[in-house]
Amino acid sequence: MDTTQRAGNVATAHSSAGKPPTEEAERALLALISAGDRSALDKLYVLYFARLAKFFLHLTAHADLVEELVNDTMVEVWREGASIGGNPSVAVWIMGLAYSHGKKGVAKGGARRLHGQPSVLQTEHDSPRSTTLEASSRLDEFLLSLPVEERALLHLVYSGGHSRRDVADIMNISCECVDVLFGDIRLRRGSAQGYLACDAGC
Repeated sequence: MDTTQRAGNVATAHSSAGKPPTEEAERALLALISAGDRSALDKLYVLYFARLAKFFLHLTAHADLVEELVNDTMVEVWREGASIGGNPSVAVWIMGLAYSHGKKGVAKGGARRLHGQPSVLQTEHDSPRSTTLEASSRLDEFLLSLPVEERALLHLVYSGGHSRRDVADIMNISCECVDVLFGDIRLRRGSAQGYLACDAGC
């Protein structure tokens, strides 16, 4: 069985079981992409579309930009797949590309969300933090006023489930800078401080 079949079979098996592909399977797909395999890019696109679209929706109010930003990110994956090197994970690397494109999208189209768009803190129902976070409409309003860096940080932690170390890698900053951003958020809205305690170490 060649690498293409192996990567495809592993991804399919995990998908059919309701589980995301393993890091090994995603790296196998990325290796194929680096070698010019467009079918591998299609598989990775399907795996990441919803995740990227949700991220971009939380950064820009312009829904028509979302697909463009997803496509721009995946084009960069196609072009730069071999550059992942020793990055901690495919997900962190791709989200780093997405963050870069998302900042450009916000600059291009504005940062406020469409009316009725899900909160930046919306997560899976089994998240122990989501119920408390989603309960406050005032917190939701507060999020609308945040700079793109801080909105991205909250999405990555509370919706994306990334650690501070992941966030630092995605945003290309230090863990200390992540803490500073959290501190800035708390200072902007003291009543949000109880919700924004970050319990994951770097």
